[in-house]
Formats: sequence, C-alpha cells, structure tokens
Amino acid sequence: MKAKLYILALVAAVLSMSSCDKKDCNGDLDGMWQLTEWRGADGTVKATKQDMIFYSFQLQMCSFLKSGDSDFYMRALLKVSPEQITIYNPFDYVGDSHDEVRPMSVLAVAGVPEDGIFQIETLTGSQMLLKTNDGELLSFRKY
Repeated sequence: MKAKLYILALVAAVLSMSSCDKKDCNGDLDGMWQLTEWRGADGTVKATKQDMIFYSFQLQMCSFLKSGDSDFYMRALLKVSPEQITIYNPFDYVGDSHDEVRPMSVLAVAGVPEDGIFQIETLTGSQMLLKTNDGELLSFRKY
C-alpha cells in the first residue's frame, strides 16, 4: 500500500513538472489594475477611478478596458524591465480568427502615451505609479 502511494506521489510530481510552462513572468505587475488617478503634466486630473479604466498584464501581453457609455477594449504587446513598461502594437480582433494592428493613438483614451513608454515610479503587489515621458502620472490599485 505504501509503495503504491509512493509511486502515485512520484507520478504526480513528474506530471506537475512537465505541465504548462507559461507562468507569470512580470512579478508584481502581472494581474488586473484599476486606474485611481491620472494627472496631466500640469497637475490637472484627467481621470479618476469613477472613469472605470483597467489595465491587465500577463506574459508579454496587456489589455486595456474602459467601461462606460462607449465601452473600450484593446490588447497590445508588452516589454517589461525593472524601470520601464513599453506597450506596442495594439491590436483588435476583427473576426474570422484575425487580429488587426492599430495605431498607438487608440490607447490614448486609457492613458497610454503615443510612444507607449511608462517609467515605473512605484510597483508593489497592491499599488502602481507610472510616469510618462511627457510627465503625466497614472496611479493604480491592484484589482
């Protein structure tokens, strides 16, 4: 009986090691974030949590959602370093198993700058503060 239990445990361990190898790779960044405040370079508030803007990061992809009168949803590719997040090639599903790359300007409604670069000011498991090259500040909470 103990031998069967040992073999079963060994098989389970081997199977778990060979399972899907797509693991979170962005540390505290991975997951869903709600924008709590977006300030322009001049200090004016451009959006708050009431604007319902969400960012989601996983693997080398990100998505942007803005709920409200006209819902907005877009996905993009992602590069991450300890100091910087770079968003590029936003794309939209156009049907028949095809995506279409859109210009970076489509992400402006969610606070993503035209160059797609955010400097990471703060990143913990619950808070994130990003700064654009134009001096805008975006604050988030983990959702």
